[in-house]
Amino acid sequence: MEQGRINFIGLVYSAIIALTLVLFVLSIPYGTYAIFSPHLSTSTPPYTYETQIASLPVYIGLFAVSLPLNPSFGVLFVSLTALFSFFIVLAFVQGGGFVRALRSASRDGVGALLQNPLSATIMILGATLLATILLDLFQTSVGVSAGGLSGDPYGLLVSFTLAPLIEEVGFRFFLIGVPLFLVLLATRSGARRMLKALWRPSAAWEGGAGEEPNEAANTFLRLLVYFLIALSSVLFGLAHYLSGSGWDIGKVSEAALDGAALAYLYVRYGLHASIIFHWAVDFASNAFAFYGQAAYGVSWTSNSVYSVVPTLDIVILVGVPGLLYFANLFFKRVINTRRQVTADDSNRQIDPDRASR
Repeated sequence: MEQGRINFIGLVYSAIIALTLVLFVLSIPYGTYAIFSPHLSTSTPPYTYETQIASLPVYIGLFAVSLPLNPSFGVLFVSLTALFSFFIVLAFVQGGGFVRALRSASRDGVGALLQNPLSATIMILGATLLATILLDLFQTSVGVSAGGLSGDPYGLLVSFTLAPLIEEVGFRFFLIGVPLFLVLLATRSGARRMLKALWRPSAAWEGGAGEEPNEAANTFLRLLVYFLIALSSVLFGLAHYLSGSGWDIGKVSEAALDGAALAYLYVRYGLHASIIFHWAVDFASNAFAFYGQAAYGVSWTSNSVYSVVPTLDIVILVGVPGLLYFANLFFKRVINTRRQVTADDSNRQIDPDRASR
């Protein structure tokens, strides 16, 4: 009888998460059409899939290094899309599997979606984008603008395809994973543990089977990672403002908020989770709009069905329940922490009757 119970909210939200994954998968052929279309670029001469990229950058925080590689836009797109597809499949099967997480959520509530990296990424993606929009509305109301991107649509689509990899490596891997790796190296931690922490920093304090937990060391590692998350998020926000690509000062706080979510995914689930999040924001949510411009001449920045449907799904259908869940979780922890502190203070008080004896 217990096995047959249904959590209605979890069931509906699981269906929305599954629908969002379908949209992500569909964005790949739609984006591929746009990349190989001769009608997307507005430059003279137009960009095509045969155009070679001027330089292939690698970021280390705010610093960029150009690699001596000049692949064509078509080759770069196909190679990166294959890599991102592999990451999606990897996240799909981890943590007991995507389908199992959906089934658990339909019984136990939406929190079960956090068991699987892919369902967790989609859930956190929606909540973060909604929070970013709310932050943007507040900033705009007080006269602080975030600006916006401009340029050739084809070039922007290529940039949206490349950014998830180079920015996650530059701001999450190099600014969180590498410093943590060096600390573990200095403390002579095992090679297996250090390499796992490079890919998923939370592995640094999880330990292995049969290992005695070192609470003091683990607390230090957590505090270090929290500091690195804050640092990388602020630098991520500044990088957008300083890039000269059209973003205004308001983008610093918005990108820093996104950076914190990306860092959380990297720390808890692995680098592939943060890359999937970034790819979904930059590419998957915009691929349909670029397709609309390439196929029918509908500007990708207009409020057409090609841009409205993904936004409605991710921000409203995924974002509203997701943000409410995380807000509720946050306030519950705050209340529980205050109760624990109050209880501890009460236990420390000396009984006056005993003290007078």
